Amino acid sequence: MKLLSVGLARAMSFLDMNELNPGGKDVFTHLLPALLDDYKFKTYPKPGDDLSQGMKLMNGEFVKEDGTVLAINITIFSDGIAADTFSSTKDSEDFLETALGDLPELGFAYDPEMVRRKTYLSQVNVKCSRPLRVLNPRLADFASRVSSAVGGTVFDVSAIELWPDQTLAFKPANFSFQRKIGDPHDSNRYWSQAALPTDKHLELLEEFEALL
Repeated sequence: MKLLSVGLARAMSFLDMNELNPGGKDVFTHLLPALLDDYKFKTYPKPGDDLSQGMKLMNGEFVKEDGTVLAINITIFSDGIAADTFSSTKDSEDFLETALGDLPELGFAYDPEMVRRKTYLSQVNVKCSRPLRVLNPRLADFASRVSSAVGGTVFDVSAIELWPDQTLAFKPANFSFQRKIGDPHDSNRYWSQAALPTDKHLELLEEFEALL
């Protein structure tokens, strides 16, 4: 399985955001200017904006320890903060640790023990060594029957989905492996999603490829 690109690498830390601001400071006055100065977000909320879907700061820059500059987007919710990069969830998590760790210097509160839970969302584009149809020859035969029945085009096995129990309160994102939209059948280029750190996601994709 060859990694072609990372479409999304999201890390989210769940915590009570009110605990970060026990003094009730106005975040537009005391927090937002520091975030804009440190991370150069080009799109950010203004006082009076609708924040029902979270406070979104977009098109920022996060400088890694080795000097690499990464694009960064963040969304601040009432129960946590999500960071999106396009490199790895490790980079997104590093950003969160850095940004949250700097809060006491700005007069806010933070302790790593405040974080109750962490979640991840990885979306990658990959090239597989074999087509998905070889997972089960019966599926390939059935695709041929569909092609004959419909006529005028060729249908192929193009996706597999694994979903969590939809009746549960907490539902991680589904595992998805599907042909990239617009690519021909013989390209073997796929888009995949998993509620995992990027490296764990890629490890699972290697295991999946071995099944083909």
